Amino acid sequence: MRVCEVTGKGTVTGNQISHSHRVTKRIWKPNLQTTKLSINGVTLKVKVSTKVLKTLKTLNDAETVKYLKQNKKTLSPRLAELVK
Repeated sequence: MRVCEVTGKGTVTGNQISHSHRVTKRIWKPNLQTTKLSINGVTLKVKVSTKVLKTLKTLNDAETVKYLKQNKKTLSPRLAELVK
């Protein structure tokens, strides 16, 4: 399953509705990108959504840790362990 390791954003399901109002199931997948993230001297490969990636590119190391602490509830277990 595709899940952002910072925000927890994942796959969403719903209905596609045609002009004649026929309903079929469909899914929306998050746009995840693999990137390297340095946290407290440890470098990890993480899958993050493009919105998070855009945010992280503007932050330095200290601000990155602060940003991750703000999202502590939705972090993946391996990131939460490093951020403590």
